[in-house]
Amino acid sequence: MYLIRTIQAGLLCQICLIAWVAQVHAETSNPDAANDPPLAAATAHALDGMAPAGHWATRLTLLRNGYDQRYDNQKERVDLDADANVSLAAFGASLDTEVTTDFAELLVGYGVTENLTVGAIIPWARTTSRLQLTEAAPGTVNAVVTGLGYTKPLSTRAVSGFSDPTLGALWRFHQREHDSAVAGFGLRLGMAKADDPDDLADIPPGDGSTDLRFRLEYFRDLGSGWDLRLLGEHQVQLPDEVEMRPGGAFSPTKETLKRNLGDYQEFDIELGKVWGDWRVSGTWHRYQEEPDRYTSKIGTDTSALSANTDTLADQFRFGVTWSGVRAWRSGKLLMPLIVKLEMQDAFHGRNFVDVRDVYLRVTGLF
Repeated sequence: MYLIRTIQAGLLCQICLIAWVAQVHAETSNPDAANDPPLAAATAHALDGMAPAGHWATRLTLLRNGYDQRYDNQKERVDLDADANVSLAAFGASLDTEVTTDFAELLVGYGVTENLTVGAIIPWARTTSRLQLTEAAPGTVNAVVTGLGYTKPLSTRAVSGFSDPTLGALWRFHQREHDSAVAGFGLRLGMAKADDPDDLADIPPGDGSTDLRFRLEYFRDLGSGWDLRLLGEHQVQLPDEVEMRPGGAFSPTKETLKRNLGDYQEFDIELGKVWGDWRVSGTWHRYQEEPDRYTSKIGTDTSALSANTDTLADQFRFGVTWSGVRAWRSGKLLMPLIVKLEMQDAFHGRNFVDVRDVYLRVTGLF
């Protein structure tokens, strides 16, 4: 499930970003806008700001990523199928998997007051697992898989659907000329379809867990076009029940288990530089998660499901942003737009995929 969490990392933060557009509208929607002084970088480039009362804004995010390697429990980069191939070697077989994810997300935000913004996040994902199975005796592995109760053969699979939506609110509790701070709360609703325990290649669009999300974000203008953004978020994953194979992927039995996915934290340190309508940024991102816990009502050993689920990832993120605020103020655009292209790459981790994400985000007022 760490892949889905990686895709959704920072989603609540984006509610704050859509608030930027509404603030721009409030600051510039007057006949003398062309004569107003230049906007601060925090407003023009979606770094800080809250929506004024009565304004809506939207953001569309498109993402694509892929991976065929992962970081193991010893923090070593290994093939994605390293563990599976140890078991498959007994059948004279090997597996080569490459996973690609396409992700789309729509955000809607509304300014209740000058210092309170509420929003909703509606995500959708499509994950394709391309499997190449090499066997000394063709059909042997799938015969074993069928014997374990799996209804679908081990083969390439594409799974798509809506992921877990989020409802959230942001409160700006501090603001001065050169810095501001925002506190956020979100409720992610576990509505994604469950992982299919009868399909080894199934990767669902979300983990289906209902989460409580708390965050703090701080922005400071450093002068000379430089800015700093700091972010910390803690997410509490609430217990639920799921149908799984308590002995792991190759267990022949299924059971409804109590699940408590590990709580996790995310941190950002971002430094940006603005030149006119353009901003470039570099971000260090940390993701860390506690181990998952599973409990059987009849006492079945579930340790295989919890093994190697404590997760750590360090990632670099590089972004280029273009702001159309000045063009809108001068009448060259019908509405204020901001476009951001961003790439995120994992460079260190434990029990985490070696993934590279490419994002395209477009924000506008309606």
